[in-house]
Amino acid sequence: MTAFSYDLAISAVPYDAVFVTELMAELAPRLRTMPVWAGQGRQEPPAPHAMLVAEQSRLALVLHQRLWPHDAATQADASVLRERVRQHPDSVCVLMLDDAPVPSWLSRVPTCDLRASGLAGVANFTVDAIASSGGAVSRAPAPAAPVETPMRWSEGPTPFLSQPRAHSALRHELDAIGAELKAHIARRQALQPDETFELHSLPHRFIARFADRGISFSWIGGSLPSVTEGRLLVIEWSGVAPQTRGVAALKSATPMREQSYRAEGTSPETWRWRMDGPNGRAFSTVNLVAEGTSSVGLASGD
Repeated sequence: MTAFSYDLAISAVPYDAVFVTELMAELAPRLRTMPVWAGQGRQEPPAPHAMLVAEQSRLALVLHQRLWPHDAATQADASVLRERVRQHPDSVCVLMLDDAPVPSWLSRVPTCDLRASGLAGVANFTVDAIASSGGAVSRAPAPAAPVETPMRWSEGPTPFLSQPRAHSALRHELDAIGAELKAHIARRQALQPDETFELHSLPHRFIARFADRGISFSWIGGSLPSVTEGRLLVIEWSGVAPQTRGVAALKSATPMREQSYRAEGTSPETWRWRMDGPNGRAFSTVNLVAEGTSSVGLASGD
């Protein structure tokens, strides 16, 4: 039998770091070796993509979303995986994170949809694929039996996002969105000095313009003052008026894509933005802005 260094190697864009961490935590207790991903920030194999070579990992799992074919890191992954699919097609699987079509060379490998299966279903799909390839795996832990607690008058501490201090954390994250957008605009302006790049800040809203494209981040409060009731609405825009500056340039724009996110976390340090909808992915503020601006740049053909 072939001795593999890793049972599972993952290919994913850096913006999905939070979800990769969640998936690895779900899989680790059931595998012989710890799942690996080049974006972990831990010690890596001698070559950045060596873990994805068929002789190194029993299974390669592609976390596919619309940016996967275009990100620099995963483009390098693709050159390794294309050869692996040609020689060992059963050793590669795809996890669909959104509805973006996969490249034709990946279209025939086993596929799982996160939105339909959820994290637990994805974990079972991956473990089954590893087991089918001869890997030693463990069963999913049985759900813990509910523990009956004696009735008490106190209902326990209020969840963090329902506390007044969550509003301070929200302001910090919204400020971070503005700072990240400003940095992305500065980098793009340096690369394309003849194009128009702008950032407009309104109460609880940021609008970033990248030439004829744009992206807006808007915090929409709920009917109650709790942060849990609000949503962050992210909209990507096309058709921004080329000769117009300021917010008025978006009057002629058309929304290309929109997604709402809810706040999640037990403290300011664990703050995440979770996609609304079944089995939505979570993002840090930095990664959410980075993915959004990359998507706008991709739509612009940059």
